[in-house]
Amino acid sequence: MTHPPQPPAGDPQPGLYGQPGPGEPPYGQPPYGQPGAHPQQPAGAYAQPPNAPGAVLSLVLGLISVLTCITILGPFAFVQGRKAEAAVEASGGAYGGKGMATAGKILGIIGTVFLILTVLFVLLIVITGSYSASFETS
Repeated sequence: MTHPPQPPAGDPQPGLYGQPGPGEPPYGQPPYGQPGAHPQQPAGAYAQPPNAPGAVLSLVLGLISVLTCITILGPFAFVQGRKAEAAVEASGGAYGGKGMATAGKILGIIGTVFLILTVLFVLLIVITGSYSASFETS
């Protein structure tokens, strides 16, 4: 059986299976903090603009309106979403968050429809309840 040649006694043990040995930078990359290391952001990347005022509020109000049946928040979500969308359009790219504003506006519309249906249902119950109560007393 033949054995692979052993490194000289003074050399550190080479890495196994093509991996770097002790003290060598991993896989040919420069160590952290050294020149030539990758920058924080890739070339050509830019920071996103801040969200328009009311965009996040619109989304939160719309979600609460639809998911928790606190439907009174629906119209407020719609109004905030509309204002935030207008702010994004008027800013010329200085504001972001149009998607959040649109989602909040749509959820506000859904919440407002639920509110209208709830009010109509309550009125129906009150009207039919008072109508049937008038027949029971006669």
